[in-house]
Amino acid sequence: MKKKFLIGICTLALMLGFTACGNDKQEDIGGYSISSFEEKLKGTVNDIESMDGTMVDYYISQAKEMKNATWTEFFENVKECLPLKGKFKKFYDNDYTIGGINIGKFNIGGTKAFSVEKSGKTVTASIVADYSKRDLKVTYVFNINDMEQPTAINVEPVYSLGETMSKAGLNTVMGIAIVFCMLVVMSGVIKLFEIIPALEKRSKAKKELKEKEDVVATPVAATVSNPTDDLQLVAVIAAAIAASTGASTDSFVVRSIKKR
Repeated sequence: MKKKFLIGICTLALMLGFTACGNDKQEDIGGYSISSFEEKLKGTVNDIESMDGTMVDYYISQAKEMKNATWTEFFENVKECLPLKGKFKKFYDNDYTIGGINIGKFNIGGTKAFSVEKSGKTVTASIVADYSKRDLKVTYVFNINDMEQPTAINVEPVYSLGETMSKAGLNTVMGIAIVFCMLVVMSGVIKLFEIIPALEKRSKAKKELKEKEDVVATPVAATVSNPTDDLQLVAVIAAAIAASTGASTDSFVVRSIKKR
């Protein structure tokens, strides 16, 4: 119980500590001095140093119970970064740039150690802390109309330009591969629309040809003379001839019958 009570007090102090800012006479951005933002960010880094996995899990559950999306996301980011950062070493000088490529006075792809920027109604303040394994970047985002409560707090590992380019290259290759696969699939579908009608036409032609062959192969019924009928016909004709001529049927022979 005592431990949970202490954790609850720490959580409350942490949350109240985020809203507390120094009130210097020098008001630069959103009614707060640059040094106030710096103190706030450094205080957050120190608070992260006091957390372990168990404490962060507790904070996440508390933030979810409070239905506070900003703090839930913050503590979840902290949980992901805990095994990556190593031990805290120091804060960089505010004008120091981490990583990137220096071209004359310009730095490309680097991350400034400390910055406060205002864009429209959005104020973004960030700081990079030096750790033994991987540096961490803490970023606050405020609405200029409500500087007491941040709209977002991000904690993320800092990657080198080479690592960033490698990830970007890998994402590009994966994207191109996916697009290529989809094009192949679409080409196959389009080709099927051409092949299927041709196959149906070929099948229909084979069927018609087979029907014609069956018709040709069917033998025409030949007229086969019935010998019995022919004999009867011969007897009738012979009797008629004998009657008309008065001759006997034995005196002549009917050799052929031509039907017209």
